[in-house]
Amino acid sequence: MKKLLLRAVAFYTDSRLKTKLLIIFGFSSLLPILMLWGISTKVNENALTEKVNQMMTENLTQIAQRANSNLEIYTNLLYQMSQDEQIIDAVKALSGTGEESAVAYYQISRRLKQYNDAEGDIRCISFICANGTSVVYDALTDSAIDNLWRNYGDLRMIPPYRDAEGEAGMILTPTVTFLEEESYSHYLHISKRIFDLHNLDRGSIATVIISITQEGMNEICNPAGEGDESGFNFIVAADGTVISYPDEQYAGRRIGPEESISDFIRETGLLEHRLTEVNAYEDEQTGWTFYNVYDREAMLQDVHQVQMIFLLVGGFAVGIATVFILYFARQINHSVNEVVEGMQEIQEGNLQVVLPIRSHDEFGLIADNFNHMTGRVNVLIEEVKAAVAQQKNAEIQALEAQINPHFLYNTLDSINWMAIEKGEYEISKMLRDLGIILRYSIGRSNGMVRAREAADWLEKYIGLQKMRFDNVFEYTITLEDAARDCMLHKLLLQPFVENAIIHGLKELEGGGMLQVSFALSGDGAYLHIVIEDNGTGMPREMAQRFNDRVWAVGQEGGIGLHNAFARMDMYYGEKAAWKVTGMENMGTVVMLRLPADWRAEDADTDSGG
Repeated sequence: MKKLLLRAVAFYTDSRLKTKLLIIFGFSSLLPILMLWGISTKVNENALTEKVNQMMTENLTQIAQRANSNLEIYTNLLYQMSQDEQIIDAVKALSGTGEESAVAYYQISRRLKQYNDAEGDIRCISFICANGTSVVYDALTDSAIDNLWRNYGDLRMIPPYRDAEGEAGMILTPTVTFLEEESYSHYLHISKRIFDLHNLDRGSIATVIISITQEGMNEICNPAGEGDESGFNFIVAADGTVISYPDEQYAGRRIGPEESISDFIRETGLLEHRLTEVNAYEDEQTGWTFYNVYDREAMLQDVHQVQMIFLLVGGFAVGIATVFILYFARQINHSVNEVVEGMQEIQEGNLQVVLPIRSHDEFGLIADNFNHMTGRVNVLIEEVKAAVAQQKNAEIQALEAQINPHFLYNTLDSINWMAIEKGEYEISKMLRDLGIILRYSIGRSNGMVRAREAADWLEKYIGLQKMRFDNVFEYTITLEDAARDCMLHKLLLQPFVENAIIHGLKELEGGGMLQVSFALSGDGAYLHIVIEDNGTGMPREMAQRFNDRVWAVGQEGGIGLHNAFARMDMYYGEKAAWKVTGMENMGTVVMLRLPADWRAEDADTDSGG
């Protein structure tokens, strides 16, 4: 492999320019197109699959809710029957004399038929007494004798009855399979024990069982008109028994702990030989798990078609580009060969070589410049030497003329001491603050500082401005403790404060107020800064234009608010936001939102530079 790679590198290195152009074009066009196609296909498939899975899970939740609603209807029927005094009295009479027992049997059977007619998905309702006597009404046969339990001698042995033993509430028995007339049918059972409320010491006098058809449960999972061949839903009980399945022969089958849901689906043959995706939702109320299975390839068919079109269009574009590349590579190769040959002659000492100018494109310009170069090479060498000497002299003069910033600081310090000696303490304070402001401004103007450093600098800057304008305004700077160490760019706030003073407060005769506040958002993600004044204000239309981010950032040529908003956008991007509120003769409020930056290592530890 290593030898093959070395041979490939050597081949590319020794190839002519035309061959290199073709190789570069192949790797820079065809390879990116294939990579983009593969990545976009994967990303789109994953995104669509995630959306579909989310939608399917939400659908399963709705199916579970429908199932619970239907089960609630049946449990309400059970509750009504367990409280029906007529039924309870008849059940107690079943153990009486022959005539009394027959009348009770008839009464119970008639009441069961009435209850059965309330819901179309009920196959039969069964009353089983503690002594083994039973009354069953079967809606399919409309008979009390030819019923679902015909093959059982003692109905106390049927699964729903046994499941209800010792239980006081409603009991769900997973789907049970029956062989009826050489075909299998499947039913879900809900059972409840009945007590004589006037004689609770007797215990349960009977158990009532409602048997629900498989079709009713399957209609909940796969409503008619909503499903298609690309997917289906089914239900599995907590013990692995299949409650409902589109292929009814698998209803009632138990999925063992060693068998996965995918294995069971493959066994049933539905969506066979297809790449399937399985989603599950476990219902806490029933303990059932609702499953959805869909054909992933069918769901992604549109994505694959779009990607194939993209690949075909990309391949066609690469083919057309290859033809043009071959044509231009041939022309470029010929022009380059002429220049190379001319350079070889110059290397041999022939400065009189002249290249033919065949076109007015870049190669024509190269040939023309080459011809001028050969005629003036010696003159240019002398000019370069002279230029180097002049540049050195200019640099020396610039260094000599440069004023050291420390000269300014020392001079201000000297003036400060002169003011102190003459008792001009206010002038002294202004000079000290001016020195601090200069030191802060000159050093790393785009660096990061803590909010407390920015607030301290603003205190001195606004104080100087206040003295400058004869104390026509007062000011306050509020800094929350939580925001003290937030990071922001130096001098970011100066244009906003200056704008408030120059355009809002300086025209006042007195009573002006400037307020600057720093606060951290509740979640600690953002630093909120508010600059508010009660000056001459800003027209509402102008404030609204500044709230247009594109307009506020896009204006050029200014160093005021436009420049400040542009810096915010450059530093923080979409994470920064602002709102300007203004009203003429009432003042202006500028609210800034910056991302809270806690990286202390970015701080400008030396504000003076």
